Amino acid sequence: MSKQSSREEELATSIDKTRKQVTILFTDIVDSSRYWDQFGDIKGRMMVDRHNRLAFPVIAKFHGRIVKTIGDGLMAEFRRPDNALFAAIGIQQILQKMRDADRSFSAKVRIGLHTGVAIVEKHDVYGDAVNVAKRVEGFAEKNEICLSEHTSELINKKNHSSHKKGSFTPKGKRSPLTIYRCRWNEYRDLTRGLKLNTDFPLDARGKGDLIAYSTMAFICFAALYLIYFRYILAASSHPEADLTMQTALLNPWLVFHMYPFLGALLTAVFLFLILVLIWLRTIPHIVLRILKGISGFGLGFALIYLPVSFFNIGLGTGESQAIVKSELQFIRAPYSMLSKLKEPDIPYKNIYSFFEWDVVLPARKSFLSERQTAEFWHNTNNKNTEVVGVWRKTNLSLQQSNPFYFRILDLCAIALGLVGFVSGFLNFSISPR
Repeated sequence: MSKQSSREEELATSIDKTRKQVTILFTDIVDSSRYWDQFGDIKGRMMVDRHNRLAFPVIAKFHGRIVKTIGDGLMAEFRRPDNALFAAIGIQQILQKMRDADRSFSAKVRIGLHTGVAIVEKHDVYGDAVNVAKRVEGFAEKNEICLSEHTSELINKKNHSSHKKGSFTPKGKRSPLTIYRCRWNEYRDLTRGLKLNTDFPLDARGKGDLIAYSTMAFICFAALYLIYFRYILAASSHPEADLTMQTALLNPWLVFHMYPFLGALLTAVFLFLILVLIWLRTIPHIVLRILKGISGFGLGFALIYLPVSFFNIGLGTGESQAIVKSELQFIRAPYSMLSKLKEPDIPYKNIYSFFEWDVVLPARKSFLSERQTAEFWHNTNNKNTEVVGVWRKTNLSLQQSNPFYFRILDLCAIALGLVGFVSGFLNFSISPR
């Protein structure tokens, strides 16, 4: 057997495994070409978008899958014929509601259904069942739902009402196909309680964007906390505040040591958020706008803060550049020093706070013994002294204490970050469906 024949045989086997019985649903907007010609491309595209945004939630409600949009209609597949017919009825009902509520909306659709064995792949469906369903849709008139005889036989007669409309011989077929019409006007409202809005659809790409923006937002908030907020919180706390708690504010990772259950709690929250993301189908535009804005803030902030901080260029980091300075002094010490210090009473562990090899501690008179104070000043080197908040490993046993500075650098970085936020917020685009 040749390699080509072997490959084709493997491919045929792989394709055969994807064959399933499904019900295919097609919609088509009647006289859409005339609408496009009369009102132009933009309004024509908006009409199609509106049709899709109304139909998509109905299909999702009845467990269907949008296969693709085709010109002025769409194609969906269902595992159960009853669900496919319920979705078709819901689409006609919701379009009728919209026409009654908004006279400028005049879209009327025909819908066709057929059940058969098809090749169901991740992004498309192939097979004779698809072709027949499209022919059934073409046999329908505006505001009609037509289904093939085979689909009519499979649906539950207690739940559905239909009657024979006629028959025709589809192109490429020898035998005529009997068509039934559904009396969808006789059904109760299947769209009651359906959330009708213009929320952003969360398909695979939309969920990827949401994950990316959320990750950027988390990194941004974590960075701002480590650079600014932890020092502000520690400096604004009561002078007699518990030193261990104050140290935990400065080094968030230590909170997991103080409260071990938090690790399991955060893991459970993370898994819950993953399940919510899988379940979500739409999300308000404002949420993604804000998340994209936060991503823009982080980018703008980093463009100034990182080069200046790590390469000591431009605006500098010293006290001479400070706009605001805290009263409380801070020191940075390697974790290995914790076992030698009197306070806080935190057992030494080889764990690190976010992004740092060192622990940041408030410098108190009672914090160090006389020997440790002498060792501290002995190991201080003006060349290696740096302002607290800059992420850099230190080789000193203890670093010279410094206040927290809010500098010209910080002001410029935050200003550019705000520009990035506004830009990201305003430039979020809504794609037509």
